[in-house]
Amino acid sequence: MEPFENLQIVPARQGRLLGRDTDRLPAWPVRESRPVGVSDFWDIIRQKKLAILSAALLSGVAACLLTLPQTPVYQAQTTLEIQGINENFLHHGDVSPTSDLYSTEEGYVQTQVEELESRSLLRQVASKTNFISRLDARERPLFGHVQAPSEERTLKEVLKRLKVRSAPPTRIIRISFDSPDPKLSAEFANTLAEEYINDSLEARWTDGQNTITWLSRQLEDLKARLREAEDRLQDYTRSEGLTFLADNKGSVAQSRLQELEDEYSKAQAERIAHQSEYEVAQSGKLESLPRVLDSEGLADTQKNIVDLRGQLAEMSRALTPQHYKVQRLKAQIEALEGELAKGRADILSRIADETQQARLRENMLLKAYQQQKQVVADEAQKAVQYDLLKHEADTDRTLYDAMLQHVREAGIASAVRTSNVRIIDGAEPPSRPYKPDIIMNSALGTLSGLLIGVLFVCAGGTHDRRVRRPGESRRLSNTPELGVIPLSRGREFDVGDSVRSLVPSLVFTGAAAGQPRVIVVTSAGPHEGKTTIVHNLGNTLSEVARRVLLIDADLHRPRLDALFGVSNFWGLNNVLHDTYPIDDYPVEALGVPCANGLFVLPSGPRSENSADLLYSDRLTQLLARLRREFDIVLIDTPPLLEIPDARVLARQSDGVILVIRSGETSIEAVAECTHRLHEDGAVLLGTVLNAVSARSSAYTHYRKRKTAAG
Repeated sequence: MEPFENLQIVPARQGRLLGRDTDRLPAWPVRESRPVGVSDFWDIIRQKKLAILSAALLSGVAACLLTLPQTPVYQAQTTLEIQGINENFLHHGDVSPTSDLYSTEEGYVQTQVEELESRSLLRQVASKTNFISRLDARERPLFGHVQAPSEERTLKEVLKRLKVRSAPPTRIIRISFDSPDPKLSAEFANTLAEEYINDSLEARWTDGQNTITWLSRQLEDLKARLREAEDRLQDYTRSEGLTFLADNKGSVAQSRLQELEDEYSKAQAERIAHQSEYEVAQSGKLESLPRVLDSEGLADTQKNIVDLRGQLAEMSRALTPQHYKVQRLKAQIEALEGELAKGRADILSRIADETQQARLRENMLLKAYQQQKQVVADEAQKAVQYDLLKHEADTDRTLYDAMLQHVREAGIASAVRTSNVRIIDGAEPPSRPYKPDIIMNSALGTLSGLLIGVLFVCAGGTHDRRVRRPGESRRLSNTPELGVIPLSRGREFDVGDSVRSLVPSLVFTGAAAGQPRVIVVTSAGPHEGKTTIVHNLGNTLSEVARRVLLIDADLHRPRLDALFGVSNFWGLNNVLHDTYPIDDYPVEALGVPCANGLFVLPSGPRSENSADLLYSDRLTQLLARLRREFDIVLIDTPPLLEIPDARVLARQSDGVILVIRSGETSIEAVAECTHRLHEDGAVLLGTVLNAVSARSSAYTHYRKRKTAAG
């Protein structure tokens, strides 16, 4: 079975486009172009790469030429470490009125940076290094005139070339100096560091001497005040008759009062003890008193009485009370009891005497204590003024001793000439200049030119409203994109495999609604590749279709005869101009066979009324005859926007293929072509994007793999 045998042909006049009513299409079936993206800019850059590279090259050369006449500048660097100041050294911070106090270490280091850039220090270093003279010797003015040195110019030149930078959070400071003389660069940086250290030492020594001088004056004032305070204290003590113990333990009266108080307390306690003992004895409990219990005589007498009473009790059992032995024992017992009673009476008498003596002593001590208390009270009133004078003297003595100690410490601290600044790396004369760097400047110039070139071409590319990428024509025309034809490396159309992608689109797309048989191939403008696509598409269709006819309807610039190598003596112009019936023409007169199943009908010689012949009925008759003789008819027409021939032929065909050249056909041209075909009632089958850059084509990967496999 032939490829197109069972396909139905739907004429264009039926208003069907792949199963859709063209009458229902909008009056302007064009979609807005998509926003510009990165890929669009990349395409613009690739297309304008020569201009971009030229701008980069010119910029790099200009930067190089501007760098060559510049005077070489050498840079030397000295690195310092700012150590912390020990304010507690010999208590220097307690007496120095200019103690270095900073809220943060960073603030302290930044202060040192400012000191390194101070005008007085820079003038001193510039004078010591003979900076201006050596600079003028290196940098001669263009006309030989040397500017007279001045302090303002010296400072201006130094500050322009000097860089002092800290490196937080460290205590490192880097001093960099630029000069056309490498030795001057190193010498200035090192001299600045040395002078800064010397000035710092000198400032600290001067501060110490000022502190000593101030402290000495204060010490003399305190000494005089102390002498006056002690004299006032001694005079008052003598005039009031005050006597005080050594070691500041109070006055003699106070000491005596304390002694009387202690003695009175003891006497009172002793009296209370004797009074208690006496009351116990008076109550009849004399035997319970300690002195009675501890008396050996009373204890022996009491024991003898007990023994005799025991003997009397035994003897009374055997003898009568009148027996002499019983009477004798009773007499002994009575004698011992009398002796015991006498001993107890003596003890009671002694207790009473001791109690009385204790009471008398207590009263005497109380009286003495009260008298001494009055003496102390009188003396206390005088001691108030004494204490005030003594406190004043003690205060002055303390201040004098402290000030004397500070003077000695300040003298020792000022004698220790140490600096808290240490040179880590001294500057050395550089072997090569650090600027101008011709390589770096040339690279920066090249990069700047590259960026400027990219910006310019991208800015211009955003205003270039041309179709460039696959898929854009589909959005613009609201029709399928039938194929994409990339460019080969030789800038010729690589349409071999790409044209084959059009065949399924033409054969199978919308097969249910009928396959187009007569197809017009046109473009918006000239040189967009429609004739080449017709040529290659005809060759490809002849391989799958039985009979394919190519008609060169471009009566102004025919090319199919040259591409196929056939004569243009007879062609479409002859058929339309002739009066011979179309149906009576032999097939050979309607197409010259060029290959197996491929025929070509050239345009024929051009006549004055060639364009008018397209409006005749013979064109309709011819297309009807060709539908019967051939399976597919491809008609190559002039540009649609320049010559109306394509629109006339489109109304007579089954569909139109619009060829768009990437990077040349504008968006407005595609929109206008689509609009005109829609107004004419023609069926736009789709678009073909021609001459697409191989790198931006979506089919590049497949084509590369296929080429490699081949």
